[in-house]
Amino acid sequence: MPTENKIAEPLKVARSTVTKLVITGAPRLDPITVFLEDFGRRDCPTESNPNYQTAQGKITINCWDKSWNAYWSGMGPRTVAEFVADCGWDYVLNCLDRGISSTVFSGDALHTLAKKCIVQRRRQQTGRHDWELGELSKGEACELWHDIDVLRSIETPNETWHHDKILTELFGEEWHYPVGDKAVEENHQFTYLRRVVEAVQEALRQETPEMKTACERKTS
Repeated sequence: MPTENKIAEPLKVARSTVTKLVITGAPRLDPITVFLEDFGRRDCPTESNPNYQTAQGKITINCWDKSWNAYWSGMGPRTVAEFVADCGWDYVLNCLDRGISSTVFSGDALHTLAKKCIVQRRRQQTGRHDWELGELSKGEACELWHDIDVLRSIETPNETWHHDKILTELFGEEWHYPVGDKAVEENHQFTYLRRVVEAVQEALRQETPEMKTACERKTS
């Protein structure tokens, strides 16, 4: 059956203001490219001000082969540059990479923790520490010391469940608590991103007054 030809509606085009910054000279960091995009304001009525509007914007950060971005829909009267410069580094970092932690599980850290547990339990130092189980005999300590080498090869927390027997012998039935809390090392990705964020914020705090003046000139 013939279909009725519909006249296509014109495309909707929205404009936003994009600013590009290239930051160099940050210690131990490659050049950082930052894209700041302001989308204007949206209606956000409140009880005290039904006509209140809030700014919204997006930041994209590139450094070497890494890229991060974040969008905010409620920045108050500020531009995205002012908003990012005003916020704490930890808040901005979490927006760029949600859920990232300052520490990560480590098989080497677990092996070190296991050795510490054996030594303290053997020396009857359990009263001053958080180990669930009591002291070890010389034979038990030697056997555990030999067995814990396998812990070095564990790469993820999920793999620890394949070693439930030895971890229970070390830390008790609730072994996942000390392992989760203490078998960790520095997360270098977190540290790297923090340095990037702090460098970007420092640059924005230097540039924000100049950027604001430039925008005012454009609109005047």
